[in-house]
Amino acid sequence: MSKWDIVAAAFGLLLIVGSVRNWNWLCDPTGAPYAYLFGRGARRVIFLLLGVVLIIVSLWSLALG
Repeated sequence: MSKWDIVAAAFGLLLIVGSVRNWNWLCDPTGAPYAYLFGRGARRVIFLLLGVVLIIVSLWSLALG
């Protein structure tokens, strides 16, 4: 079990919770580069999907080795 698997899973969980709870520091596009491309809702979906991917990859890595 690698510590990076646990860190990736924890960060993925943080992204999922932050996008579901609509945290300002995570989802607010104000001041972000290319803020005009993605609104708040799109950023929430992107971070939710990124969190799911991080958790899946970390669990897959834990299962393989």
